[in-house]
Amino acid sequence: MADNLILKGSTWHVRLELPSDVRHAFGNRRKLTKSLKTGNKAEAHIRKLPVLADWKSIISKARNGISEEELENELHLQKRVGEALDGFFESTLLKHVRGERIFTKKDALSFIKIFDSDISIIFKNDPKDAKDWRLRFYELGSRFYDQQEGKNTDLVVDFLKATEEFLAIKNKFFSKKSGYSETQANQITDVFSEPSTYSPKSPFTAQRLDAFAKHQVEIKGLAQKTVDTFTSKLKVLKNYLESNGLELSFESYQQFLDSLNVSTKTKKNHIHAGSSFHKWASKYDKDYKSRYDTRDNPFLGHELPNDKKAGKKKEEKRLAFKIEEVKKLYEFAISKRKHQVAYAIKIAGLTGCRIEEVCRLKKSHIVAENGIQSLYVEEGKTDASIRKIPIHSSLKLLVEQLVKNADSDGYLIHTSGGNKYGIRSDSISKAFGRIKKELGYDARYVFHSIRKTVITSLQHNDVKPLVIASIVGHETGTVTFDIYSEGASAKQKYNAIIGLPAI
Repeated sequence: MADNLILKGSTWHVRLELPSDVRHAFGNRRKLTKSLKTGNKAEAHIRKLPVLADWKSIISKARNGISEEELENELHLQKRVGEALDGFFESTLLKHVRGERIFTKKDALSFIKIFDSDISIIFKNDPKDAKDWRLRFYELGSRFYDQQEGKNTDLVVDFLKATEEFLAIKNKFFSKKSGYSETQANQITDVFSEPSTYSPKSPFTAQRLDAFAKHQVEIKGLAQKTVDTFTSKLKVLKNYLESNGLELSFESYQQFLDSLNVSTKTKKNHIHAGSSFHKWASKYDKDYKSRYDTRDNPFLGHELPNDKKAGKKKEEKRLAFKIEEVKKLYEFAISKRKHQVAYAIKIAGLTGCRIEEVCRLKKSHIVAENGIQSLYVEEGKTDASIRKIPIHSSLKLLVEQLVKNADSDGYLIHTSGGNKYGIRSDSISKAFGRIKKELGYDARYVFHSIRKTVITSLQHNDVKPLVIASIVGHETGTVTFDIYSEGASAKQKYNAIIGLPAI
């Protein structure tokens, strides 16, 4: 029967011998047979294919089971069902003992009637077990008929115990029928029977986090770096919940926040990440929706300590370098043979450019605006970042040198290449950090401090705010200048730039 066909009378049947490890998914049957309703063998060969495909699909599922995420959701459900059932049995027995609601033979017979039908299905291929269970329930039923109504508490205990045992068997049987592997079916039954043995896993599975991250990048348009920060914070929460055996809830999340030895600002970032995940999962993840009441966001409404110091001192904030300090940084970088860092410092110190803007300049970005040689910043944080900046007289020689020595892609500043987020300035930024630290500057001073130096110098030279904004790529916050104005003229910007001290 290599072709899985067998002729019964004048009709062909498809037949499949079942391996012993998957028989549980087919009611412990040894073989499957189904009529193909044709006496034509050629036609039978065609008709058998979808039947075999369905059977083999069930076999595969019975061996491999369902996904880890599906299993976790099922275990969570079985815990709730098991707890509810335990509560029902306990409540039923207590009410019976107190005489509030006597468990009568009518109650018992209603259970037995349902179970009799279940026994026929569950033990279809095990007549001995079917007989044993029927006999057990019938004997209990007979005892209810023989007792004086409401007096035999031991009988109620025996009946409820038998009911609980049978429901566990029923649960396991239908778990297997649903495609769970033998191991998974045993897990589900164990949790159903002993809910307290289940330690919940958090909803932050790898599969879910991947789907969440993909949505944030592709649909919401968030930067990959931002999304990676979200997922890293969610993984911290995942570890906390699982190591403490906690379900995700408002209370457990408050405990998590209290456990973090970080600033209030960082805690707010954790909350933002969690709330973003909850909103996404509540809308797109059916398993999450079935497991949690998505109307209540467990990440919102938490009170956080105010760790901001009243009147925060200016020296605690990011500070600008003095002009002579920028020159000192440039010369020290040259002495350390960190020439690319030195070039970036000089360009930033005479243009006010951000570090990534400096590192993205190409030789094609050397342009003329109304006859004035300028650097063209063609991308940045905002629309206002796109601008042309006149080249300072003390910068022209360096720019000419950088154009001649541009790398194969045309970039003026040579870097080790973009990091995983495509940020070209990453290596320059780190090298600058080491240089400024050697010179004794603390965390209040960063590369961006040079931009502050330029803006401060322009202000001290009485340059108009609109001209400063046009040079450094800031929005003014007014409709007139941000929407309708094209910004300062090339001549206005040039007159402002040449006022900056040479480096």
